[in-house]
This record gives sequence, C-alpha cells and structure tokens, in this order.
Amino acid sequence: MDDNKEKIDPWSPTNYKLHANFVPNLVRHDLLALLSPKSHERILDLGCGDGVLTCQIQEMCKECIGIDKSQSMIEEAKTNGCKNVRVVDGEKLVEWINQEGFIGYFDAVFSNAALHWMKNQETVIEGIAKSLKYGGRFVVELGSSGNVQIVEKSLIRSLDERGYNGKELSPWYFPSSEDYIQLLNKYKFSVDFISNFPRPTELPTSLGGWVETFGFSFFAPLNDHEKETVKSEIERICKDEAYNSETGKWTSNH
Repeated sequence: MDDNKEKIDPWSPTNYKLHANFVPNLVRHDLLALLSPKSHERILDLGCGDGVLTCQIQEMCKECIGIDKSQSMIEEAKTNGCKNVRVVDGEKLVEWINQEGFIGYFDAVFSNAALHWMKNQETVIEGIAKSLKYGGRFVVELGSSGNVQIVEKSLIRSLDERGYNGKELSPWYFPSSEDYIQLLNKYKFSVDFISNFPRPTELPTSLGGWVETFGFSFFAPLNDHEKETVKSEIERICKDEAYNSETGKWTSNH
C-alpha cells in the first residue's frame, strides 16, 4: 500500500459537523454524569474528536487532556476552545503513557464513541489501565455487537463484489458485553456497571452522508465514481429498514 495514502487523515471536521452532530449530543448528560468529574481530578479524554465534550470536562476538573489520532479533529478541538489536546493514536497508548510519564497519572479515563474505531483493543485497554491511579475509573461509550449491522454488512458485500476484502476494510470493533467484561477483567478492571442497549438515531442528513463520514476506510481502494455508486447501493439496500418515507429521514441503528 502507498505510504502516502496511509498518512492521509480521513477525518473531516466539516463532514462530522454536518452528518454526525448527534454523536456528542446523544450521551452528553448521562455519560458525563457517570464520569462525575471532580475539581481536583486529572482526566484523560480518549478519542476526543472535535472536543465538544472535552471542553466541558476541562471546565469541571483540575486537568483534562484530550487525545485523538486525527490531526484535523484535534485542530477543530482547538478551534472549539479546548486547551490541552494532542494527536495520539489510541492503539499506541502504552507507548505515549511511557514517553510522557503518565503512568498512574489520571483519576479517570473517559471515552465517547471512539473505542470501537480501535481494533487492537487489548493494547488500548492495557494503556488505559497503565494510565490510571490505583482505584481510578474508566467511563466509556462504544458500539457493541450488532451496531450498524445492516450498513456494515452491506458495505462488506459491496466491496467483496468489487474484488476487495470488505471485512478487512471494516474499521470497527463491536464487542458483546460478555467479551468486553472478559477483556477488562484481564487488565484488573472491576466492572461496576455495563449496559448494552439499542439506540436508533435519526440522521441529520442521509445514510450516504453517514457512510461518507464514518465508512471512509471502505472507500480507500475506490475511485470517486465507485464511491458514489457504493453509497447509492447502500442506501438502496438499507432503505426498507432505515428510511422513514413519512418524515423523509434516515435512521441508523447505533
């Protein structure tokens, strides 16, 4: 694979704001209530994206560092007023923790709608465990088994039909509650609360817009014409289940 392609940042703050503004809005109150930041605490926001939630946490605690793999999203977070955000690959968290001297540094690690983008989950959880003080807490929301299932299956099939390995191109990790508890226990986490729940989400634009924003890894080997064709295919395949003709709105099963 072309090294230059590997270095291209696929995340677009503009697309994210247009097609995915529901991400921070859906869990803002419940998840932050679970985190319950204290004024004396240091918190790590893992996969902070455009920093909408990070900025709020920074106002509630002593220190909050936001990290994200995407340079463009970190720049957007700075534009949104976040003071301490950095480009860090969550799958290289152990390396970063060691380099920065953050072993046992944080009172809490927070993550919203980010960990399911990190397929090497063992390394991520190991880094989180290493970064936390003794008795520290991990508060996270991520997609679970069955999340956006019809869309993912449709994308995999469309890529397979074009001679690519659709499953390999999928960027997502959607565990069951049982599998995730087992992984957390392996790294000495005690799970106080875990909930697996359906959350059908009305999209602000179209399913094609959602796919363009979140399914970019599937599009990596395609030219522009093929990308548009695949987006149309996905909308056609998913229309019966995901489109409400009365409201003219698409729904994604997050």
